[in-house]
This record gives sequence, C-alpha cells and structure tokens, in this order.
Amino acid sequence: MRVADRTSVRNYLKYFNKAQYNYAETNKRVASGKRFEKVSEDISAGSRVLRTRMAKYKTEKQRENAKEAGDELKVAENAMTAINDIMTNIHEYKVMKAKNEPTNNEGRQALAGEIKAMMDEVLKAANSQYGKKYSFGGTNAINPPFTVDKTTGKLLYNGVDMDTIYQDIDGKFYSGSVEVPMNEDIYYDLGQGMKMSGPEVNPDTAFKISYSGLDIMGWGVDGGVSNNIYNVLSEIEKSIRVYDEANLAKYDEKLSNIMDSFRSNLTDIGAKTNYLENTIERFDLEIDGYTERIHDLMATNDAEEATNQMMNDYILKAVLQMGSRVLPLSLMDFLR
Repeated sequence: MRVADRTSVRNYLKYFNKAQYNYAETNKRVASGKRFEKVSEDISAGSRVLRTRMAKYKTEKQRENAKEAGDELKVAENAMTAINDIMTNIHEYKVMKAKNEPTNNEGRQALAGEIKAMMDEVLKAANSQYGKKYSFGGTNAINPPFTVDKTTGKLLYNGVDMDTIYQDIDGKFYSGSVEVPMNEDIYYDLGQGMKMSGPEVNPDTAFKISYSGLDIMGWGVDGGVSNNIYNVLSEIEKSIRVYDEANLAKYDEKLSNIMDSFRSNLTDIGAKTNYLENTIERFDLEIDGYTERIHDLMATNDAEEATNQMMNDYILKAVLQMGSRVLPLSLMDFLR
C-alpha cells in the first residue's frame, strides 16, 4: 500500500521534533544542573521547592533583623561602656584626688573643669546613633533625646526634666500628668512567632531592641538626690569647685550606687549581643539547610543525564538518517 507523501513527512517531522526536543532538554539540564525550571515540569518537587524557598526567605529576613539588631546593640554597648569608664574615672580618681590631695583653688577649678569635659562626653555618648536612629531615644528619630536645660543645667529627656519623672503601676513614665513622649519600646521579629496584643507587640514573642534612655541615664529623685548620671556628675563638679566636702561625699556615694545598676544594664546588653550572635549562626545553618534541600530537589542526576544525553544523541542521529531515506522516496512517489 502506498503511503501519501504528506503523511510520511508529517510522521517524520513528529519524530524528528520530539528527538530534537529531548536532545535540547537534556543538554539544557546538563548545562544548568537543574532537573526543571518551571513548577509545571515537576509539580510534586516544584511545590516542595516553593515551600522551601518561602521558608528560606523568611529565615533570611529574620537573619537580617538579627544582624541589624546586633549592630544596633553594639553601638549602644560601646556608648554605655564609654559612660561606665567615665563614671569609674571620676569616682575612683577625680573625686578621690579632690578628697585626699591638698589642692589650692586653682587646682580644684582645673579638676572641676576636667569633670565638666567628661560630662560633655557622657552627653555625647547618651546621644549615640546607629544610622539616623538614636540608641537611647526610644522612638525619637529626629532630634537628640538628651539635652541640657540652659536655665537649670538639668538633663532633659525628649524635652522633659528627668528629675521630675516617675513610673506608674503599669510601667509607664510620667512627668506630672503628662506621659513622657517617644519612649516606646522597639521590637524585631527573630522567628519567635511575633504577635500583637492590640496595638502593641507581645513582648514574649519578639526581641526587644530598644533601651530606654530613662533606664540608662536614671530618672526621678531619691531622698531629694537625683538618680540621673549627668545631674549627679554636675553636683560633683559644683562641689569640687566650691569644695563642699559633705555634698561631694553625698553625691559620690550616689554615683557609686548608680554605677552598680548601670553595670547591670551593661551586662544585660552584652548578654543580648551574644544571644544575637548565636542566633545569627543558627539562622546561617538553617539557610544552608534550605539551600541544600532546594538543590537536592532540583539538581540533576549526573550519571542519569549523561546516559540520557548519549541516548538522545543516538536517537537524533538515527532519525536524521531515517529522514535521508524516507523523504526522497516520498518525493519520488509524489513525482509519479
């Protein structure tokens, strides 16, 4: 029975296109190292790849948060270390020198001048920034949170005299009947399942990155004596200038007490920094695991693809040889 030329060509082209397609697809997989490019090519594995990629992306974002939080805390830790060193210097050397070494008025003024310069360094450290964000300013991202009242010489926090601040039973800070502004906490999502309690973050489900300037520098008064680092240093500086020995002893003792609580905060921030470093390492391991999982799901089997490549090359050549025989015969049939 004679086969029509058009049917022969159509059948041949079907086999030829399939052989060429398989050959090209195998070469593409070998070149890319991937079994598939689209989910539709392997729905089961593709769906798992998508889920794994989403988990990896989420972990990468949490790692970025942890890295940024760690960088912020290091700036805060450096600032607190500087303040601690200044307080230690004043308490252990400057005040002791004023108390124990006979010094004339000129010497006392020079010593007081040194303490005044150190107070400026404390103020500068308290206003430390990470990028454009103030380390101890709460949510204040515009102006330095700590300033000095030009009239009283007292330290202000977001415009409020720190000696007038008190804390209510709910933990909120007030001056008079007005809540201290821009003192809210800031939290980062580090994969703890961050949840909201109304408009506020549930602190048990997120990582607190902020340190209130009130807790760092001290607020309110105790027995008529300021709890604020800057104000206490100011009283020490004044006492040395006029050499008020009783006042100097009172505020030096206060400084010693402040240093104990301050070092507790410094230890806490150091512990948080170490925690974040460990967290980043854990995230790195998780990301590596997801990357390996994606590779395993998508990667080609080299031995299998090498065999496929040889087979498809053989088939394509065979089809081409068949074409050299089939097409001319069909053409002769057509000519007849």
